[in-house]
Amino acid sequence: MKIKINNNSMNIGELHIDLNTILSIVGVLITGIVGPIVLVRYKQNIYKNNTNFRKQEEFNLALKNQSTINQSLNDLQEKLDINRILITQFHNGGNFWPGNQSMKKMSVTYESTSLGTAADILKIQNVPVSFFSGILQDLISATQPVFLNIKQIRDNALRYFWENRGVELVYLFPILGLDNLLLGILIVEQTNEHLTLSELSVHILSDEAKKLSGYIVYNSVASI
Repeated sequence: MKIKINNNSMNIGELHIDLNTILSIVGVLITGIVGPIVLVRYKQNIYKNNTNFRKQEEFNLALKNQSTINQSLNDLQEKLDINRILITQFHNGGNFWPGNQSMKKMSVTYESTSLGTAADILKIQNVPVSFFSGILQDLISATQPVFLNIKQIRDNALRYFWENRGVELVYLFPILGLDNLLLGILIVEQTNEHLTLSELSVHILSDEAKKLSGYIVYNSVASI
């Protein structure tokens, strides 16, 4: 086989091929193969960056919501002379309701205390919902907050739960979401039986429980 190259052409045997044609063919092949790969990777990087940005934005908003809830509890504690005010939420051991499909456990997620009152948030985690089933039934069916005088509770285990932490009076306010789903409970614990809440205080706490529901819902379903 004889190969001759003259200027911009190539002779292979009897076949004459123009070099410009060869370069064009190679260019098309490179563009057709490499181009889509580059484009796919470019789109993947954009999606990854957008996803990371979205997660960061959700995380920032969740922190802002948490700060708002904490500040609200601090204000209520000081304004209404409360020993301990906290929020419990339902979960399945991982994600919070309604971001999951079950309500097997309860945990304290927010707490504010008066000076000299111990914080119990780390002690009340992953408590089985069954332990509070009677109280939860009353809370769901009641048209107003549930009040408990701990000394009058007949269930020994339930009474000891509060007595062992020095609690004498308890007020429970439901935190409801859409369709009146029970998302959590706003709880007031008084370590002095004389620190009963006034009707005005109960009204203020009931309204605050309604306001907090939106923040609770967002933080429960946000993918963070």
